[in-house]
Amino acid sequence: MGEECDATITQERDPYCLATIKHYRSLIPMAQGHRKPIFNLTSADGAIGSHANAVQTAKKDFRALAEKIAVQIGMAL
Repeated sequence: MGEECDATITQERDPYCLATIKHYRSLIPMAQGHRKPIFNLTSADGAIGSHANAVQTAKKDFRALAEKIAVQIGMAL
């Protein structure tokens, strides 16, 4: 309430945008099949080669998001 919409704001300058997360489409079915978050998949789950790289990238992305949320709510990790 009381805020005006700034149609010219970019995602990078949006104070409410905490992160942009990639789709990770190839990891979603694998994670669902193993009932695990995409960032916890291992080679035993089939995350090898480029999938293993995507798992590591997802882990970094979600960690960065968790850290931003923790800062916003005043919680130490």
